[in-house]
Amino acid sequence: MRSTSPAPKGLLLGLILTGVTVALATSVAALVTGHTWLMGIAAGGFALQAAGWMVHGHRNGGAA
Repeated sequence: MRSTSPAPKGLLLGLILTGVTVALATSVAALVTGHTWLMGIAAGGFALQAAGWMVHGHRNGGAA
């Protein structure tokens, strides 16, 4: 099934935005506080965002 819009919607948009928010907030917090373990949480946010984009690209037939 091909999406009529190139923009992600619904759950995919939620995955991407949640991943961006978590990654940005925790990476800034890690830089400010010096707690390097926060970068592990930021990596999880980046992975969540990447998963959302990968599923979106698969639904668009590879054209993300």
